[in-house]
Amino acid sequence: MKSLSEGLDSLFSRYDPDGRHYLFTKVCENWRTIVGDEDADLVSPVERKKNTLILGAHDSIVIQELTFRKDDLLEKVNAYCGKVLFDNLKVELLKGRVPLDASLVQNPVAGLKPQRPARLGSLLGTLPRGSAIARCYAKYVEFFNTTGKL
Repeated sequence: MKSLSEGLDSLFSRYDPDGRHYLFTKVCENWRTIVGDEDADLVSPVERKKNTLILGAHDSIVIQELTFRKDDLLEKVNAYCGKVLFDNLKVELLKGRVPLDASLVQNPVAGLKPQRPARLGSLLGTLPRGSAIARCYAKYVEFFNTTGKL
């Protein structure tokens, strides 16, 4: 019998043999630590295409500034990965894309507080017994009756 860790390692090695996807995920999760607060406030990772790291910025002035410092950013990212994961870096306008850095990855609903509906539970006896919608609604009611937290 394999441990969970061994099973996951086997799965990842099959679908991500060189670890590129895993490392890119780690870069996104630790972006602020890798590049520092100043650069993390300016750009965030938005995607990767083969060996190119694509960062998103809110305005074109940032793009111009980071064009001159892209080698420094690449060096920091590759040092964190322990190997040359990216050999090119592009900075583009976000244009509605969602950055993949840790603040969104780790807590996508920060600041949202669910409010208990006024008639919560009133549908419990009216939905088809044992149906997916009835089970889902029961969990929804249970959520507010027990914790009320996300």
